[in-house]
Amino acid sequence: MIVKLKGFIEDWFEDFVDLDVKGVVYRIFVPKKNTNNIYKSGSLVTFFVFEILKESERLFFGFLNKKDRELFSYLLKVQGVGGKMALNIMSNLDSQLIKQSIITKNQDVFSSVSGVGPKLAVRIVNELCEKLKKKEDNEKVITNFSKTIFDDLVSCLSNLGYSQNISEKTAFEVISKNKKMNLEELIPVALNYLSAPNLSKNE
Repeated sequence: MIVKLKGFIEDWFEDFVDLDVKGVVYRIFVPKKNTNNIYKSGSLVTFFVFEILKESERLFFGFLNKKDRELFSYLLKVQGVGGKMALNIMSNLDSQLIKQSIITKNQDVFSSVSGVGPKLAVRIVNELCEKLKKKEDNEKVITNFSKTIFDDLVSCLSNLGYSQNISEKTAFEVISKNKKMNLEELIPVALNYLSAPNLSKNE
């Protein structure tokens, strides 16, 4: 799976760019607000990519930062929201506005986007509200504690063979319950947590 591409823009339109990566040209669909602001032929750009594989096509959606790519992936979890619809929402609404509207269940914001009907707007806020609230709470835990220690703990666990997903979840759990511990003290606690039989290195 491709997660990041860096190359030179060969051509662009309002909702995609053709990116030349060492002679291989990828068509990457991007939010319209990005193409309107920064892209021109010959520009060197890095995209954080979300790849969607279908039976008849392979689609790449590109974002300028990881948080926008993550928000895109959340929108895709909603029934009735595909890649093009999620991109349409992110083209018309600021990322922070999307998050806050979901958390506050303000479906009217989504109804204002062309192609998003009232029923889909309600599904978006209802299906994602708790997920984004939990994510925001986790981020507050890390901010209040130490982002550096969190990253270091995730790195240690990843180096031991645990997946990025499991490493991050474990770090959240361990740090939130042991806020006064330093990295050296947190590592054995994390390993003890991971020794639970229901956890897998490859989850």
